[in-house]
Order: sequence, then C-alpha cells, then structure tokens
Amino acid sequence: MRPLLLVLVLAASQPARAQDSAGPVPYVPPPRALTHEIHSQWGLLTGGYSHGGGSWDDLYMASITGGHYLFNGFTVEAGLLSLTPLERGGPNLSASLSVRLGYTGERWSVLAGPVIQASYPSTPLVTVLPSVRGLYRFEKVSLDAGLLDLVGLVPAHVGATYGPVSLAYVLPLGARASVRIPLSARAGIQVDGFAFRLGTAHSAMLVVGLVGNPPSSRPGGKP
Repeated sequence: MRPLLLVLVLAASQPARAQDSAGPVPYVPPPRALTHEIHSQWGLLTGGYSHGGGSWDDLYMASITGGHYLFNGFTVEAGLLSLTPLERGGPNLSASLSVRLGYTGERWSVLAGPVIQASYPSTPLVTVLPSVRGLYRFEKVSLDAGLLDLVGLVPAHVGATYGPVSLAYVLPLGARASVRIPLSARAGIQVDGFAFRLGTAHSAMLVVGLVGNPPSSRPGGKP
C-alpha cells in the first residue's frame, strides 16, 4: 500500500514544480477517452436481505485498490477489493479481483474481463463472473454503462460524467455517484458511493481515498 501512496504524492507534487519554472500550461483535451489512473480508497459497505418480518444487514470495512493503463490504445485495468466484517458471528473475510482488457479510442472505450470472488470458508470457494464497461465521450460529457463494475459490487449501471462529477442509475433500483476533489493537475481525493436493491438483496457503500494520473497521461500528452 505504501508504494501506491508514494506514487500518488509524487504525481501531486510534480505539476507544481513544472508550473513554477515554465508558467501555466494551456489545457488541451486528452488524446483518448481514458488516461492512465491509479487509485486507493477505504470506507464502509453494508449489505443484506429483506424478508416478510424485516431485514438483516452485515457491515464491512471495504478497501479498493486499482487502476488502468494504456499502451497506444490497448487498455489494461485491474482492481482488488477486500471486505472485512466488523461484527462478530457475521460473514467471513472475502476478496475480489477484477481484470479487464480492451481498447480506448479518442472518444470511446470498451473493457471486458472476469471478476474472481473468493471467501473462506464457503461453497463454492471461488466464483468467476463476467464484467463489462463501455464509455463514449462528447466534448464535455461522457456516457458510460457497465456490468459488475467497481470490482463486482455494482450489478449494472448507466450514467454520465461532467467534469469531476459522475452520476448513474443502478438497475433495477438504485443510484451511484462519485466526485473528484482536485489536489493538483494529476492527483485528487475521490469519493465514491452507491445504494441499490436487487430482488430481496440490498447494498450500500461509501469510500474515500486518493486518485492519481501518472505524468504520461497529462492533458495533451501521449497516454
């Protein structure tokens, strides 16, 4: 975890030194719909089921670490989720790994791959599910849709992003939102949250952490 935080701090400090020596850098739209990104977030997740006599819920400490990187358009994305129960006698510790591959063009991006979920003890021990995400960018607004996004936590969503704010509808009944509070041109504080109901199951989460863009993804630079 420490190396990731070090990279984010360095990403935040580099633009300030460059600006002092060369003056303000004019904004140029990124050459592709996505740019390199790394992030690490922590928070709380609650989930459970409703029944005729009421409902029950479990509370977890959630940790999400991941990012994506571009190789001349070819895009690799990975994420790791860990859920630690905060109540005795509740569910077990679980973890999920998401790996998606795809391509990112000037205005669009498509990524697909598996989400591998593991919990011990449980039957089955490991579950593998498909995950897909697509994005299309207009001048100032980006539209996106996904299946089992956020390392498998969000079942399906459609949404839009304007500047640092994203809003989405989670199927069949729910919502997702995120906002990035900039610390510099390449780093910021990211807040993500969602709440949804799927049949008798329901879940909600709020996480906050650091997000950074490596220097090669600076607006106007090559990814």
